[in-house]
Amino acid sequence: MLRIGELARAAGVSVDTLRFYERRGLLRPAARSAAGYRLYDAAALRRLDFIRRAGALGFTLREVAGLLEVMEEGQPPCAHVRALLEDKLAALEERMRELEALRRELAERLAWARAHPDPACDGADACVYLDPPA
Repeated sequence: MLRIGELARAAGVSVDTLRFYERRGLLRPAARSAAGYRLYDAAALRRLDFIRRAGALGFTLREVAGLLEVMEEGQPPCAHVRALLEDKLAALEERMRELEALRRELAERLAWARAHPDPACDGADACVYLDPPA
């Protein structure tokens, strides 16, 4: 059995994070010792490792809670995880396409700005670098 600080160190999170997870229902409330210390078992550490791995892959706390719920119902979460991974990958690929388009636009604007170092500005509320002439 681990006290809250020991569990936090073992899991690589803060005590506040553990308490937050408990409030959100991601981590079951700990049993209390006779002295009132929160005591956690090895299952709590495994659960925290699962939460951290899922978070590192971009899963939201709501998604993690859903996966934990599936697991608590005795079902393997693999199909749910796979579906979420597919969604996350598709969203990431779309975001990468958007970022690449933005990168190209910025590079084009910067190339124009470098070729025209002293543009005539239309006034304080406009800048030719943001809207270069065609």
